[in-house]
Amino acid sequence: MRGVETADIAARRFAALSLLIAGSLLALGSPATAQRNQPPENERFRNPYAWPGLSELVENSDTIVAGEVLDMRSAWTSDRREIFTTVTLRTERRFKGAGRNLVRFRVPGGTVGDTRMTATHSAQFMVGERALVFLTGESGRLPRVTSGEAGKRHLRTDEDGSDRILPGFALVESDPGRMGFDTLDDLAAALSGPLAAQSR
Repeated sequence: MRGVETADIAARRFAALSLLIAGSLLALGSPATAQRNQPPENERFRNPYAWPGLSELVENSDTIVAGEVLDMRSAWTSDRREIFTTVTLRTERRFKGAGRNLVRFRVPGGTVGDTRMTATHSAQFMVGERALVFLTGESGRLPRVTSGEAGKRHLRTDEDGSDRILPGFALVESDPGRMGFDTLDDLAAALSGPLAAQSR
C-alpha cells in the first residue's frame, strides 16, 4: 500500500508542477506582459552599433575639416598605461571651427619602440592620405575624432576633380529624397542648408 500511496503522491505532485509551469508560460506569453516588455517605439529597431548620421556628427563636433595627413607621432601617456598618436593634418577645406592651416588631434593607439597598441573602433590614419575628419575638443587636450571610426572618412579625387567621401553618407538631411551623398561639395551644400545652424 505504501508503494501505491507513494506513486499516487508523485503523480499529484507532477500534475501540480505541470499546471504551475503551464500557467507561468501563459503569463509570459500574454499580450499584456509582451507589451510591458517592449522597448519604446523609437528604440525598437535601433542598432546600437550603427554609425551616427551626418546631423549627429555635425552637432557633436567642434571642428570639421578635410585635408592631407602630414605627420603622425605616437607616445606613451605619463603613467605608461596607454599609447596615443598625434595626427597633423594640413587643411584643404574647412566646414566648421576656427581657421588654421594645420590641425592636430589625437587618436588612441600607436607604436612606440617594439610596443604596439590598438583600440577597437578607433579611427586609423596614414601619412599621405587625404581625409575628412569630425573633431571634438577637450579642455586642455588635443581634440579627438568624434564617434571613433565614424568620424573619419577617406577622400579620393575622381577623374572629374570631385573629392569623393569613402564611405559616403546614406542620406542628406537637407534633401530627404536624395540618397548617396558622398562628395565634399555635397557636404558643403548640406552645411549651407538646414545643418548650417549646427555648424556655427
